[in-house]
Amino acid sequence: MIRPLLEPRSASRSWFLVTSPLGATAISDHSAFWETPISIDLDTGERLVLRSPQDALYALVSDWPVNGGVHQQRAIDFCRAWLAGRMPAETVRQAFILAALEAGVAINDDDGAGSSVGNPLV
Repeated sequence: MIRPLLEPRSASRSWFLVTSPLGATAISDHSAFWETPISIDLDTGERLVLRSPQDALYALVSDWPVNGGVHQQRAIDFCRAWLAGRMPAETVRQAFILAALEAGVAINDDDGAGSSVGNPLV
């Protein structure tokens, strides 16, 4: 089962409010959505489609199978920095990929083909 964490925004809107699961709010634009979404497979068999740093933060604090990893904490910190307007969304994406590799979380192509990401460029 694939479940998107956020509904895609309307193409006619250029700005929207972003609220994290922790209650922080920042103003962001559509560039905050990653050019290429990340699909991850959880131990439960569920697939999550992550389209933004906000999605990544939710997954890292709510659905992550292994807590306490160095890359997990760094990715959480990067997500929070993005919410505060201090971190580019693509940098957060790379940090999330490293956290997934650290935790052994399977990363798949968004088309559902199931190929794993091997070595992300950081």
